Amino acid sequence: MTSHPVPENAGHWWLACGKWRSLHAIAGPAITPEQLRTAIDEGRLVPARAACRLRRGWELPGLFSRLGRRRCTPCCHALGIPAGYGTPVNEASLKEDQAA
Repeated sequence: MTSHPVPENAGHWWLACGKWRSLHAIAGPAITPEQLRTAIDEGRLVPARAACRLRRGWELPGLFSRLGRRRCTPCCHALGIPAGYGTPVNEASLKEDQAA
């Protein structure tokens, strides 16, 4: 999945809260894949703190939301990555496709 805490995503989950206005970076160790899977199955939110210090209940957005939502600018600044749209791994793969 493109929102998992892989190196290309700065080791963070990219999740949404509330009205899904933006994707926020949640530290990889803060949420296990099992916790997220259980929360999705039970329709619950997973509580955690984002890199921007926002503490909320988080949920995994769908594929098109991960591609089209803006990343939280304060989260990006905290991680030292450029602000943009979609998860960082998706943005990198789009740039590679355009260069080819």
